[in-house]
Amino acid sequence: MLDAVVGAVIMVVATTALVLSVEVVESSLGSAGRQPLNSYERELLQKARRGDNQSMQLLEDYLTDEGRPRTWQ
Repeated sequence: MLDAVVGAVIMVVATTALVLSVEVVESSLGSAGRQPLNSYERELLQKARRGDNQSMQLLEDYLTDEGRPRTWQ
């Protein structure tokens, strides 16, 4: 009887850990690539003739979620 209770507790702990790890991975993948541009990236865009104000604003909006479609959670 005690073995069954210990086994059930182990299963609950393992399941909870798995669910929490999936949530952490999903949140990290959702925010990947949304950091502001660094100076090297800005310079690279200017060399590619994409450094004008309009292009930079579109890119910043996209990176900060203002231009992306929202996902339901």
